[in-house]
Amino acid sequence: MGAPLESLRAFINEHDLNAMSVVVPDLHGIARGKKVPASRMSRSDSSPMRMSNLMVMLDWGGLPHPPPEGDDRWWPSWAEGYADTRMVVDSSTVRLVPWQPGTGLVMGDFEHVDGRGTLNYLPRATLQRLISKLDDMGFESKSAFEMEFMLFRETHASMVEKGFKDLQPLWHTPQAYCLTTLGQHDALVSGLRAQLEHFGLPIETWNVEAGPGQIEMNLGPTSAMVAADQAFLFKHAIKELAAGQDLVASFLSKLSLEGFGNGTHLNFSLWRDGENAFHSEDSESGQSDLMRHFVAGLVTTLREFTLMYAPTINAYRRFVPYYSTGMMLSWGFDNKSNAVRCVTESPSLTRIEQRSAGGDANPYLMIAAVMAAGLYGIDNGLEPPPPTLSDAYADTSLGRVPATLDEAIELFEQSEITNKYLGEDFVRFYAHSCRMEVNMYGLAMEGQPLAEDVTDWEVARYLEMA
Repeated sequence: MGAPLESLRAFINEHDLNAMSVVVPDLHGIARGKKVPASRMSRSDSSPMRMSNLMVMLDWGGLPHPPPEGDDRWWPSWAEGYADTRMVVDSSTVRLVPWQPGTGLVMGDFEHVDGRGTLNYLPRATLQRLISKLDDMGFESKSAFEMEFMLFRETHASMVEKGFKDLQPLWHTPQAYCLTTLGQHDALVSGLRAQLEHFGLPIETWNVEAGPGQIEMNLGPTSAMVAADQAFLFKHAIKELAAGQDLVASFLSKLSLEGFGNGTHLNFSLWRDGENAFHSEDSESGQSDLMRHFVAGLVTTLREFTLMYAPTINAYRRFVPYYSTGMMLSWGFDNKSNAVRCVTESPSLTRIEQRSAGGDANPYLMIAAVMAAGLYGIDNGLEPPPPTLSDAYADTSLGRVPATLDEAIELFEQSEITNKYLGEDFVRFYAHSCRMEVNMYGLAMEGQPLAEDVTDWEVARYLEMA
């Protein structure tokens, strides 16, 4: 996947680095890794780092959860002492960390040290399998993420002291696209953008969104793995940069039931021989047959794949009508009330936009879900239902995504489609990880009435890590 290790060493020498952050996304999209002396990269061995497979079982609270009872398949556990895994560096991801002088960062994957190969259920490996399937079919993909987050005039210490209540956003009045608000905070926001650019994350547009202290930044289109890496590193970077300004950045899906939450939108297209395979000049709509089949796969399987778009208890608070969430099993042309929005205005811009995911979605798994669902539609020649051209939220004939995390887990785990296209190992690991969240929430809320609004437990658990 990566360039030779020699290019990484050359980068370190060129920039006279003294430390490297070596990082991998876990199942939740949280950055796990270590810092190592840059000189360690000059050694002859192929891996600069080992890390316990404990990281696979860490939950959103940073604690390891046990393997499921009665399952005799392999799971990281104390039974084997949470043995080490070995980093396989992807040198193509190396970059400077501008806000940490003398420091670089490189990503990678992990493999067993006993020769069993890559941990194939981790997010990058899961996405790579889908990319390889499309490669075998002669397709390249282009992906671009729209990232929404909120900034708070808080620190970790202040939030803990307040019990994660009465948090102060950077601005209080929600005014989507308000240039005045953006201008009032230009020094901060433009400073963030400049650091992100130096970090290798090209920001195409940025604007105030419809929630208090909420900003959207859009990354440019690129290949699928690069796009996922960029979105993952964007979340990691924004949190570190905000902390340096005595602020807290959060991708929490929903801070309260009223108002807009944070979403993650993915724009996606397939290309062959330099041409957009989603576009057809012969079609009145501009859609090719391939795009129709792909859209059909997305809509038909949305309930089964929702877990990969909405992985937390809090994510299901976001599915409220009229807050621009992709909760309806529908598609349409440039209609933001649908889960799948199709843009066909020109050959170069023809694409789908998947709008279901919350800010807490893992970007690798979001692209993997879109690819898997789309491939299912292509492989089976599915035709989509008629497009929804008006208000999808008001259409009582339409189904909707699962209402709870528990419901989404069952649909995901029992689906023949998810198991076939994502791999049984990934499905079992991911479903078990999410089921632990249901259990943790149940323990926290034991003896209390069913919460109709966002709970303090959700905010405390997800606000910083999502």
